[in-house]
Amino acid sequence: MALGPDHLKAVNGFLAKSGGKDKLTALIQYAAMFVSAGEPGNAKKVQVSVAAARKVFRIFGPLEQLTPLVLNPRLNPNKPSAIEIINKLKQMLMAVYFGADHVVWASQAGLYTNKQAVERWQKASLYGWMGGSVCTVVAECYELLALTAVRRDGESEAAWKARQARALAEVDGRLLVLFHALVQAALACGLLGVLPFKPRFVGFLGVVASAVNCYMLFPALPKPTAPPVKAAPATCPAPDAPKLTTKTA
Repeated sequence: MALGPDHLKAVNGFLAKSGGKDKLTALIQYAAMFVSAGEPGNAKKVQVSVAAARKVFRIFGPLEQLTPLVLNPRLNPNKPSAIEIINKLKQMLMAVYFGADHVVWASQAGLYTNKQAVERWQKASLYGWMGGSVCTVVAECYELLALTAVRRDGESEAAWKARQARALAEVDGRLLVLFHALVQAALACGLLGVLPFKPRFVGFLGVVASAVNCYMLFPALPKPTAPPVKAAPATCPAPDAPKLTTKTA
């Protein structure tokens, strides 16, 4: 199917976001990792160079994660305290992920040369990513269970059906977020060596996680409009038949 103006606008809107550029380059990075399977060669060089290039798109990552905590440090009384704490812990862990990765970036730029310290920062970054993904898994599981709640006491049939309809509309989106968080947690474990994944499988997980990320960041395409209904051609009314008159003698 040919790309129309609306599709091109959506692609441009996706690429205009720093997050979109980051996830697209991540897709290229992990695709190169999948091709190289960890072996030296051109694909490995592409993986390393793209991994370094995408860091500039995440420079404000720690600020983006910590801003909601600063603006709203209190717990939401309408939700369980445990879930609220997990959500805030997730933001802190993701801030660690981005912040520690900036130290690794500084070492790649030659600004920080302590190799052992850089390795610790890199592990801290990946552990923060893994922890943040696990927090997302827990929070999304709770939200999905809440959507399947039984009928409340005193709730009318119409209100219950309306609530179920709203819940069904949310399920697909939350399942996608849950799947993405599970893949990211497995990817972080593979990069850390916590799970004995081969480099090619780690690259595959990275491709899947990045592709889902791109999908979630991609702007919604406008719904196709129905073609205008053509008016039926006007028909001329048939002439009236002549009236027969009878003459009386």
